[in-house]
Amino acid sequence: MAIQLNKRRRVILGLAALIVVACVTPDLQTGERYRWWAGLGPVLPHDSFPGDCRLCHVGENWTTLTENFEFDHELRTGVKLEGAHNRAQCLRCHNDRGPVAVFQSQGCTGCHEDTHYGELGNDCSSCHGENTWRAQGMIERHNRTGFPLEGTHAVTACHRCHPGAFNGNFLPTDNECLTCHVDDLNGTNNPPHIPLGWVDRCDRCHLPTRWNQGRIN
Repeated sequence: MAIQLNKRRRVILGLAALIVVACVTPDLQTGERYRWWAGLGPVLPHDSFPGDCRLCHVGENWTTLTENFEFDHELRTGVKLEGAHNRAQCLRCHNDRGPVAVFQSQGCTGCHEDTHYGELGNDCSSCHGENTWRAQGMIERHNRTGFPLEGTHAVTACHRCHPGAFNGNFLPTDNECLTCHVDDLNGTNNPPHIPLGWVDRCDRCHLPTRWNQGRIN
């Protein structure tokens, strides 16, 4: 009974933590792009801003801007914001880290951590778009390697062959069949592959669709 109560208590505390996070995390999908939030750093210097604070701010509440506040980023800065960048809050880029130009000159990694440890190069756009960071066209890209993905391999989760995929680590892996299928070989007794010496060149009999039925010519 005590164990069940402890489990129930942990679940309740976990739900409470989620509710707190949901309340304090700014919602980037509701148009509150211009809202100031203390978690994003101090207010930027306003030296070059108009002297009339009411053009942007509501009364004495410096964290809330006027309802009709708009800023044409492309017109004022020459930089067009598209996709997720257009939905991001201003202070995600304009904060106390320094001038945006310094980080912009570094490309995507100026603002976004390279979770691939520099192994996939600096051209993030070859896999990622600006609307979502979910990679696109991975099968086609993989087909330009020494191991095109066909059949079952095309629908296999990346981490099954690249164990570090969950952490963005896609180091090349050995593409020999036994690297992934040695257990299948050891467990095959009809016919017994190992005694017959059938321990390599699996593609002579098998297709990358079903491993439980060989192809006999």
